[in-house]
Amino acid sequence: MSDGDTQRAARGEETAMFGEPERTFASSSYARLFAASDALIFEIDRDGRLAAANPATALALGYMPEQLLGARLLDHVHADDRGTVEVGLANMFERPGEVQALRTRFVHREGRTVTLAWQAVVDAAAGRACAMASDAGGRELAERAYEREHAAAARAIAESEARLGALCDHIPAIVYLKDEGGSYVFINRFFEALLGRRREEVLGRTDREVLPAAAIEAFARGEAQVRQRGATVEIEEVLHGLGDGARTFYSVRFPLRASDGKIAAICGVSTDISGRKSAEAQLVELNESLERRVAERTAAAEDASRAKSEFLARMSHELRTPLNAILGYSELLEDEMRERGTQTWLADLLRIRAAGKHLLSLINDILDISKIEAGKMLVHIEEFTVAGMIDEVVATSRPLIEKNRNAFRLEISPSVGSMRSDPLKIRQCLLNLLSNAGKFTTAGQVEFSVARQIVNGRAWILFRVSDTGIGIAQENIGQLFREFYQVDSSSTRRYGGTGLGLVITQRLCHMLGGDIRVSSRPGQGSIFTLELPAVHIEAGGSEVALELDVLSEKDVARARVAARELCQKLGARPLSLQKIATIISELARNMVLYAGGGKVVVGSVGAERKCVFIRAVDEGSGIADVDAILAGRKVSRNGRGLGLIGTKRLADGFRLHTGPTGTWIEAEVNL
Repeated sequence: MSDGDTQRAARGEETAMFGEPERTFASSSYARLFAASDALIFEIDRDGRLAAANPATALALGYMPEQLLGARLLDHVHADDRGTVEVGLANMFERPGEVQALRTRFVHREGRTVTLAWQAVVDAAAGRACAMASDAGGRELAERAYEREHAAAARAIAESEARLGALCDHIPAIVYLKDEGGSYVFINRFFEALLGRRREEVLGRTDREVLPAAAIEAFARGEAQVRQRGATVEIEEVLHGLGDGARTFYSVRFPLRASDGKIAAICGVSTDISGRKSAEAQLVELNESLERRVAERTAAAEDASRAKSEFLARMSHELRTPLNAILGYSELLEDEMRERGTQTWLADLLRIRAAGKHLLSLINDILDISKIEAGKMLVHIEEFTVAGMIDEVVATSRPLIEKNRNAFRLEISPSVGSMRSDPLKIRQCLLNLLSNAGKFTTAGQVEFSVARQIVNGRAWILFRVSDTGIGIAQENIGQLFREFYQVDSSSTRRYGGTGLGLVITQRLCHMLGGDIRVSSRPGQGSIFTLELPAVHIEAGGSEVALELDVLSEKDVARARVAARELCQKLGARPLSLQKIATIISELARNMVLYAGGGKVVVGSVGAERKCVFIRAVDEGSGIADVDAILAGRKVSRNGRGLGLIGTKRLADGFRLHTGPTGTWIEAEVNL
């Protein structure tokens, strides 16, 4: 297409939009802008007819541009707006050059209403009004939608505030909100009731205007801590003047921050715990009363048991003297009959002597257990070689073992070395174990082994006696160390015995700072292991007497039992024993829960003071937030985060040290 053809086509488009190209102020540049604009642009002559309309205007009304040329503008205006438009057009042509703004409803070709906001100005030289319009319908819809959303959001906020207010009103605690200046923004009905004032009388006022003088300082102190720390503050406080007399509240105050991070308000929630505190005080008083009564009853029972034991201990000479006389005379008669060659009464004399020995053994066992209970059994410490003592024990027990056609095997580790303990009591324990092994095993095997072992830096001697005898059922193992107990009546008839041998053995082990362990299966034999310290620690010494690892919850009970038994050996009273066991449990449990594990150390302090120390040690990174734990605010996984509070109250002396390299907590209890 030639340049002339292009120009003629452009003039055709201009004619379609503008009518005849005789208009004086429309340039070709304006025509191109007019045709390409998304804005609605049209021109009106003095007769109110459309002299020009761009494609956007025609599209908004549903026509082609050429269909609008020459048409009366009022023919496309909604009937209700025609009067307004007619007056507006008249005003435009009377005041050329002045911009006039109108909002008019037009009728689309399809019959629907189109609302246009348009501004027009009259060019006097051209004799036309040039107008530019925009579709106001979409904006109106958006505005109405915004208004609806805004109203819905306002209703939702109002409903949420109403629900929150109703919730706060039903909470049996003080709930309030203060702005940055300390004026009340909200209080709940519980606070209203305590103050005796309506909410309207409180909102917008400060503490000095609404609170009793006795409570102002407590509120101010708590809120000052919130502002200082910039975080939640929890505290138990006594408030005066709220309700009847002084009340104890558990108060939680926390900051509310604005978008810039600054504290914009402070919220407080205070729960009345006066009833709980009173109940706790009554419970403590009741527990102390019960502890006193239990201690009194226990002391009375111990006095009676001690009197019995002391009586039996004092009767030792009177009971043994006649028996020794019977045994002595029976031996003399036996010797005389053998010299004379008389066998008539020899069998009867042997029965008398056997019965006397058996009776003496029974009396010795009863006297031994009585002396232990009465505290009359003394420990005589001396240094001796383990191998030498074992030789004496084996020489005495081997005939008893081989009597039932049993094979005997002895194994002594070369490293056992020497011990500093009571050799007579150790010998008695080993004889009891070997005697039982030989008695309850027939045509089997008895093994006796001795070894030395280092546990927690301390040397221990392990005596192990195993047999292939009748064995013990699992449910009966726990009863072995009960006084006068035997597994069943058939065993009593067949094997005899008092049921005191193992009891005495266990008590002697405890006196020497050790313990005894048992494993057994019916028909497969038994294994008894005696564990004794190579160096005995006497009561009143300053050495560590017990050191246990506590790495899990199951170790806590083990530590409690071991410490209780140790302190019982040291002479602790019943009430002190209960206190010590409680402290051990709490310290060990806190080490497990908060530090991930540690050690519990128990030892005696001074012979004169009769006191024990209990120390829980963590050698790792220490217990986090230990101050919060002591304040009773931190609760552990199983809800036992308040143990240290009770421990501190129970202990006579309580010390705590924590740092980046670990934590130790020490309690001291008088025996």
